[in-house]
Amino acid sequence: QPDITAPGLNILAAWSEADPPTRLQYQDNRIVQYNIISGTSMSCPHVAGAVAYIKTFHPNWSPSAIKSALMTTG
Repeated sequence: QPDITAPGLNILAAWSEADPPTRLQYQDNRIVQYNIISGTSMSCPHVAGAVAYIKTFHPNWSPSAIKSALMTTG
């Protein structure tokens, strides 16, 4: 059970044109300029990014301190 959740609606994620628009990498040879998906589970990378951002300002903070900072701020 997670301590921190990042619910969202229509969270967007994009990836480069190095991968095809489908998950069939060896069968799908198409290349599109933009690939994008939407969903609620994509909020996890946003929280990970917030943790990385905090870590740049406070490199000596423990994981518990970062968790506390995220849980006590809006």
